[in-house]
Amino acid sequence: MKRGFIVASHRTFSAGLVETLRFFVGDDLNVEVVTAYMSNTPVDEDLARAMAKFGEDDEVVILTDLMAGSVNQKATQYLNRSHTHILTGMNLPLAMALVMEPVNQYLTTERIEAIVTDAKNQIVYINQLNLGDKDDEDE
Repeated sequence: MKRGFIVASHRTFSAGLVETLRFFVGDDLNVEVVTAYMSNTPVDEDLARAMAKFGEDDEVVILTDLMAGSVNQKATQYLNRSHTHILTGMNLPLAMALVMEPVNQYLTTERIEAIVTDAKNQIVYINQLNLGDKDDEDE
């Protein structure tokens, strides 16, 4: 079994995310990047090209940028493909956690839900944190 990833977004967000992933995790990623609307190729063709890189028994995790966006809508055509997971609203903590998961078994729904919860918890409004007394910084 192999696990592969498709990181797909409007324009170059996906390419930047994968570049950052490689910085943190290394270049040995089994990932295809879809940068929709950078050419005249329809999104579904870009996704089909990316999916064609994976074998029938490979697990494929598709990350998209926006729930209601066209990229995610086109990705949903793969919902019925075995061992395929589609997650939207991608961020760096989500992508890092997924690519760092052990590949000796398929991901479970429960594991993916835990990863999503952890990624959501990484979105923090820093202004609301109690970071200590600001007067202490002046001394």
